[in-house]
Amino acid sequence: MTASRLTHHRRRGRRPRTYAAVLTATTELLHSVSLAELSVAQILEAASVGRTSFYEHFSSKDDVVVKLMRSISAEVGEAIQPMFHHGDRTPEDAFGEGLGNMLRMWLRYRGPVIAITEEWPAVPELRAIWFAMLGDVVTQLAATIERERVAGTAPPGADPVALAAALTWSAERSFHVAMTGAHPTLADPDALLEPLRQLYVGSIYGRPVRAPERA
Repeated sequence: MTASRLTHHRRRGRRPRTYAAVLTATTELLHSVSLAELSVAQILEAASVGRTSFYEHFSSKDDVVVKLMRSISAEVGEAIQPMFHHGDRTPEDAFGEGLGNMLRMWLRYRGPVIAITEEWPAVPELRAIWFAMLGDVVTQLAATIERERVAGTAPPGADPVALAAALTWSAERSFHVAMTGAHPTLADPDALLEPLRQLYVGSIYGRPVRAPERA
């Protein structure tokens, strides 16, 4: 193998490790450091990568967070599918599972998610990725509402897209308040799941929701 091909081979082998190391380090750092305070130097030290390697893959710390959120959004999209495809489950069970999965995802990526929800107004790239992710949720939820109304299992009501958007952004703000501890009532994220389940099912299906029995 020639020197140039050997160098190319090493770079190809190093790229996945460098890329993943930076994303992992940034995720961990954002649990204790705000995005505004986070520096590229901190990421380099935590990821144990060089500046040159970093800039081969990322243009800035914001670019790191954008690419991190693209990965997270794909996981979120898969995790919440039970809300849109009920199968033989009741709406209560389906939305309980989907919202529970979303809550666990939010907690796993608490640092990056808080950073996004607080910084997207000032960073266009973050705004775009966050709104795209939530926009996809709105689209799928609106289609579910329309499908349930056509099937006669949900009553007529507010415009499906507007209702889906209101429910999605209600959950987004509620999760944010719970994760940041901004309100004592929602300080425990698990305490949020049942109210959100009742909000979604009650709003879409127009009926009271009985809380699950405690073991």
